[in-house]
Amino acid sequence: MSDGPLSRYRDGNALLRALSTRAGVPTGVHLQVADRCNHTCQHCYQVQGQKGELSLDEVRRVIDDLAAQGVLTLNVSGGEATLRHDLVDILLHARARGFAVRLYTNAFLVDEALADRLAAVGLHEVHVSLYAGEAAEHDLVTRVPGSFARTVDGVRALRARNVRVVLKCPATAITPGGAQGVEQLARELGCALRTSATLTPREDGSLLPLDVAASPASLVAAGLLTPWRPHGSEADRADHLASGSCGVGRSGVVVLPNGDVLPCTDTPLRLGNALDDGLAKVLHSDNIALFKGLTRAHVHGCRDCDLVAACHRCHATALYEGGDYLGPYASACAHARARYQAAVGALEVLSPEPGCEPTRAPLMGPYKIEREGQLRPIPDLKTSDDEALAMRHSWIRRAPTPRSEVSILPASKLVRARSRERSDDDGSYR
Repeated sequence: MSDGPLSRYRDGNALLRALSTRAGVPTGVHLQVADRCNHTCQHCYQVQGQKGELSLDEVRRVIDDLAAQGVLTLNVSGGEATLRHDLVDILLHARARGFAVRLYTNAFLVDEALADRLAAVGLHEVHVSLYAGEAAEHDLVTRVPGSFARTVDGVRALRARNVRVVLKCPATAITPGGAQGVEQLARELGCALRTSATLTPREDGSLLPLDVAASPASLVAAGLLTPWRPHGSEADRADHLASGSCGVGRSGVVVLPNGDVLPCTDTPLRLGNALDDGLAKVLHSDNIALFKGLTRAHVHGCRDCDLVAACHRCHATALYEGGDYLGPYASACAHARARYQAAVGALEVLSPEPGCEPTRAPLMGPYKIEREGQLRPIPDLKTSDDEALAMRHSWIRRAPTPRSEVSILPASKLVRARSRERSDDDGSYR
């Protein structure tokens, strides 16, 4: 088998990406079908109730168009997708068009009857958000009392029908034992597990979700940020810079509940509308070409940083937090420093080199490693190509969001905010 035609693909995902590249379209699409949710999670990146929702027939048209374009996988989510009474009809239509379908849900409304219907669809996976292994911590995040019990019951119902479930657990400051607790629960329930060390700003630019972000030290302690020290050759560094830092607009795009298409859930650029413009036009636009060509070498400052291989950045967070989609930003620098410190022990950030911007935050990168355990900030150098790209795509730079304008409550009060009262039988809110 090693010399067969598929031997050059290291796994199934690599094969899917290769097939999509050949077709000139993203591997998958994240289709949001609901502009509402029955939870009000403290870290949520979405703003609910402002976009509107496509009808069932309109969603079917979008799915048909995606299939015609050669897209292979479909993630169906909301808001909370199970609030749509026609959700199973949507999923069946997607399966009939040949998609491998993942459902993203909080499983709050998954009872025995809905579990039966979902199992009959033939879903590839169901992804369920779970924030802790303890009810009190999970419910504090969702701000819905009893949500932990109902979510776990929903997962049990799906697993009883042999539906593959992936538990997803982003780290927050209010769930210190979240990852370990969810990992244990995943083993008990026979689920896969995905954890995340980062939160993202809200889609309207607010940094409020970051008020409940876990500290870098706690992420290291939980094993979500692994120790790192420099290794590899200059050729390895060159290969790293030549690769894409994420799949934005390349491995996937997002269709919002109203049909608008974005490069990812966080990048604030409307590429068009799936119904009004047609996906053929949207998926081959000039902006999509920009994302397909983006590499780490396009990220000024970071490409010169000695910690670049330790850094896991989000371009959209860079835009909101630092004001530049393709520039450094504080929280990514903090995570990279924490990984390096975890490997070498004590860490000292020295005074900046001459030429560093005087307005730059004291601990911001890029850095050079002066000697082990010592980092010196170096100038963030922008080339004429960087400036030309920013002129062509003016949206990639903006004034960073001031934290003081969006963080109305201090974190100590925010995390204890009272949950909203449930008013509808289906678990939705007014």
